[in-house]
Amino acid sequence: MTEKNQTKAIQFALISVLLWSTVATAFKLALSDSTLSQLVVVSSVSSLIVLFVVYLFSKQKKSLLAIFRKTPLLYLILGNINPVLYYYVLFGAYERLPAQIAQSINYTWGIVLAILSIPILKQTFSKGDGIGLTLCYVGVIISITQFDFANLPDFDLIGLGLAFLSTLIWSSYWLLNKRTNAPAIESILICFICGTPALLLLAIYNWDAFNFTVTNVTAGIYIGLFEMSIAFVFWLKAMSYAIRTAQISSLIYMSPFLSLLFINWILKEPIYISTVIGLVVIVLGLFIQKRMNRHIK
Repeated sequence: MTEKNQTKAIQFALISVLLWSTVATAFKLALSDSTLSQLVVVSSVSSLIVLFVVYLFSKQKKSLLAIFRKTPLLYLILGNINPVLYYYVLFGAYERLPAQIAQSINYTWGIVLAILSIPILKQTFSKGDGIGLTLCYVGVIISITQFDFANLPDFDLIGLGLAFLSTLIWSSYWLLNKRTNAPAIESILICFICGTPALLLLAIYNWDAFNFTVTNVTAGIYIGLFEMSIAFVFWLKAMSYAIRTAQISSLIYMSPFLSLLFINWILKEPIYISTVIGLVVIVLGLFIQKRMNRHIK
């Protein structure tokens, strides 16, 4: 059992937050020189390798085959959702939208998860859910409209649809994943293994369109390492060391605002004041929803 150490927990959590804060920028850099299929394949394979190495060096690892055999069909479904379907949809949103808009919408997946838990996990719709849902989508409206309701910004409608769809897919993945009752590392590694056949088909079918350059391969590997695997592993480490998990969980709210700094600094994308305000409202909604539901069983 991991010895509790709040200082170490905060350190691991801050590293995770910093890494997650860079991925929106990495998405746009990779997509400027890569197809959707190529980016999904390169990043997913990179993540699979890292997760497998982490699993091999884990001191308390469980048998992957034994875990898979308990719910094989569920894992086959999960593996095709994450990494294949989810990241194809998410990258599609980032390809069509400014990074700050795609990020703002995607960040609402937490409230979508809470709402989907009501019918799927038979949870009740609480006052906190209502406030959180309202604030999150008010924040999204602020980000998209930029406070100009008479002349709406010309954002790609398909991109907006993909961004909203990504929140639904990601939330559904985690709700289904709960049914596996497996350790986190083993569970996500099995998902990536189960998604490998689809990734191979994606690579074979789109091979002629693949264009391997230093930029897009590096960006793809970076996304696989720091969005899909290492940041996730560090976050799990943070939670295992944590004495006060609420303090650690609250650090995640720093991520979208740090991300805006990278988007502006590296991508040179001008940051709209409406995006900042919208994100503040979204984060406030998520915080209130979580806070008010803390004591609900």
